Amino acid sequence: MNKRILILIAVLLAYCLLGGKATVRYKALSFDNPGTKRVLKTEAGNYFYYRSLPEKSMILNTAGISKLELRSFSKEALRKPEIITIIAKKRQAYTLKPVQTIKTYTVYETINIDLPPDTKSIEVLCYSRSIYMRAFHVLPPKAPKISKLKNLVIKAHGGAMSLLHNGSSSDYYSLLPSQALKFSLNNKRNAVVYVRPRLLDLSTPKLGVYANGELVDTIVFSKKRSTKYHVQGIINLGISKKIVLPNNSGSSDYELRAISDHLFIAKPVLVKQN
Repeated sequence: MNKRILILIAVLLAYCLLGGKATVRYKALSFDNPGTKRVLKTEAGNYFYYRSLPEKSMILNTAGISKLELRSFSKEALRKPEIITIIAKKRQAYTLKPVQTIKTYTVYETINIDLPPDTKSIEVLCYSRSIYMRAFHVLPPKAPKISKLKNLVIKAHGGAMSLLHNGSSSDYYSLLPSQALKFSLNNKRNAVVYVRPRLLDLSTPKLGVYANGELVDTIVFSKKRSTKYHVQGIINLGISKKIVLPNNSGSSDYELRAISDHLFIAKPVLVKQN
């Protein structure tokens, strides 16, 4: 199975194990015809709240909104505070319950309203001149963010080193019969690998190339030595070979194993995408 799909499944499972909890996000809405305003400062933010003009309702544009919260406060303690909503000419009265006092303001419990499909607007009506209101759109939760896998990930090697040539250097990884070079390619990226053997005797260097655990190629190297390329502490480097790896359709694991008793240095390089 594609590793990206496995990661997505893992993220969704973790989301379910946590009880599907997600941070609820809100967007403050504006009335089309607000009256006077007052600011309410809370831990959730500082917002202007509005009261309607005398004996008038206030209009909210709710196109594309399925759920909102109506929050309110009053300048003074009231005996029976009430807010009325009018949706498609249907009135619904809500009795307000005090939850806290901020300075001289009485803050009421939030009213949660589920809107019928395709509700273009609603009216909010309050006869008390002491109550101020603000509506908030309950935004849908964000989908879990999936981190993109790196295109090339080195998983195992015998040591990193620099290959020197004419004053420049390039990073390589060593591999031995006891330690293979292992790496993965992701996001449908392909790569080639530049490999050089270390020559110590007359035996022929041989290397096995594996893709997803299967041997796909055996590379036989020349016994000819290089005079232009050097690695500090390593003598008698052989001539390089460019190995074209099998096509990667999504995410694949690759491995270079020394078949002969030689040390090799290798450098995977991503192929540029068109």
